[in-house]
Formats: sequence, C-alpha cells, structure tokens
Amino acid sequence: MEAKLVRELPKEDWQGEACLVECDGEFFVVSSVVAMFTGFETLAFRSDSTGKVSDYLEVAGGRGMSREETIAQLQDGVRYG
Repeated sequence: MEAKLVRELPKEDWQGEACLVECDGEFFVVSSVVAMFTGFETLAFRSDSTGKVSDYLEVAGGRGMSREETIAQLQDGVRYG
C-alpha cells in the first residue's frame, strides 16, 4: 500500500501539526503533539476526504513516533482497534 500526503491541515483545527493522508482508498488524519504528561506523540485517526475525523480511536502511531513512522505503519497495513 502506498500512502499519499493529501495536504497539511489548518493549525487552528489541531493542537499540534496535522496532515491528511490517503492510503489504499482510506483517509487518515495524522496528528503530532506534545502531550502534557506523556511527551511527544503522533497518532493516526480515520477520517473522510476533507479531514473530518470519524472516530478518535487511534489506528496507528504512538508515543515517541514521528509523522513518517506513523505514515509508514499505515503503508504497512498496521491498524489498531
């Protein structure tokens, strides 16, 4: 599976940096933040083609992971939940 960066998402809609990614016909928001108690994390959430998240149960990523590592998980077919 190939993941494609569709676009960066507006900073006013997210606490950190976020982008919209398409992978095998599915869309995901990949969000990177510095969480108060756990530190840096990047998580992926299922979304529609506009970047509206349909479920805030993370499907890839984790603490200490970069955007690139999280997108690589999506490409490899890794999905939590």
